[in-house]
Amino acid sequence: MDELYFDDALTGHRIALRADGAGARVCGRGAGAGKPRAIFFPGCSLLTYAPALAAVLGDYLAETGIAEGVSLLCCGKILDFEEGGTARRAAADGRLRAAVAAAGVERIVAACPNCAAALTAALAGGDGPVAEVVPLPAALAQAGCAIDPAAAAAGLAAKGVAQGRPCRLWVHDSCPDRGAYGFGRGVRALLPPAMLIDENRAPASRCCGSTARAAGRFDAALSQGARRAEVAASFGADGLLCACMSCAPSLALAQDGLPVVHYLELLCEYPLDWRAVARPLAVRFLLEDGDGPAAGEGRSFIALGPRGEQL
Repeated sequence: MDELYFDDALTGHRIALRADGAGARVCGRGAGAGKPRAIFFPGCSLLTYAPALAAVLGDYLAETGIAEGVSLLCCGKILDFEEGGTARRAAADGRLRAAVAAAGVERIVAACPNCAAALTAALAGGDGPVAEVVPLPAALAQAGCAIDPAAAAAGLAAKGVAQGRPCRLWVHDSCPDRGAYGFGRGVRALLPPAMLIDENRAPASRCCGSTARAAGRFDAALSQGARRAEVAASFGADGLLCACMSCAPSLALAQDGLPVVHYLELLCEYPLDWRAVARPLAVRFLLEDGDGPAAGEGRSFIALGPRGEQL
C-alpha cells in the first residue's frame, strides 16, 4: 500500500499515512529539523478524505513560510462522544497544551473549523493562549492566494454545473466557526467576487445536519442538510461551497439538488466526490496516558503517550 510520510512537530514521530486515507501508523522518529514557530494542523477529516492534498498543502505552507512544520494529531473533539468524555477531553487538552508549549509553537494553521474551535479552547490558559490558532483559508488569502475563475468553472462543470452563465456559489458556514467566522471570511476572500451572492456575503452558520447525525437522529440530519440546499437554491445558487470537510459529505448525502464543493477543490484543482469518499474517519492520533479503551473495543484512533511512544 502506498504511503505518505509526515514528521510530526508535536510528538517527534514520523507518521506513515496510507494514500487512501484508510489508516496510519507510527514508523519511527522524525527528522527533528529545528522547532517550527508555526505548524499546519490538517485535522482528521482532511487526512482521511484527501491525504495527498494534506501533503501538498503542508509542502506549500512550508515553502511559503506560512507554517514550517505539521502535526497529524487529533484535536480531541472525538472524546466528547466517549464515556467519561469530559474528563478525558480535559486531560487530553492539557497534554496538547503542554506539547505545543514544549515545541515552542506560536501559531497553528488549522484546516478544519472543528479543529480550530477545539484547539482554541484547549490552548487557552490563565496567562493567555499558548499559541494563536489561524484558519487555513484566512492564512491563504492573506498570503495572496485566490481561486482562479477558470479553474473554478472547470471544477464546477465536472460536478454538473452548466456553464451558460457565470456560476454563483452559496458559502455554507460551519457551526464551529460561528462568531469569529475566520473560515467564512477567508473563503469569501479566496472566491472570485462574481461567484458570491449578495445575500450570502456576511457569514451566518446553519447546521449541515452532522450534529443530529452524531446523536443518531439520521432523518433530522438529512432534513437539515436538504434545507440548507433549498435556501441556497432560492437565492439562485448553482452549488454549495464548504470550508469544512465534515459539512461537505453531510450536505452531499442529504440532497442531490445542488452539487457540494469544498473550497480547496477549487483552489488546488483537486476534485472530490463527497458521496464516494464519505466514511468513518480512520486517522486519529491523540495524546493520552494509556488508560483509554483497549484496541478492538471500538476506539477509532491511535493513542500516543505523553512521552511520544506508541501505545
